[in-house]
Amino acid sequence: EESRKNRANRQLADDMHTMGPTSYAFMREKLKQEDPNKEEPSKAKVYGASRKRKPGKSYKTNFAKTKQMI
Repeated sequence: EESRKNRANRQLADDMHTMGPTSYAFMREKLKQEDPNKEEPSKAKVYGASRKRKPGKSYKTNFAKTKQMI
């Protein structure tokens, strides 16, 4: 019963990250190294980087809402 309810709730999520097994800590460190001043990236920059879409790949969710939030 609980697993069915959790599965249904996961289906409602429409703003999923596209990083796969890459951790947010790794993503933040990568963005920090790419910055010319080696500064910590903002939450907005990490958010945007974690939701990049690869051209030609099919995704379950629509990117328009996420792009508008970025």
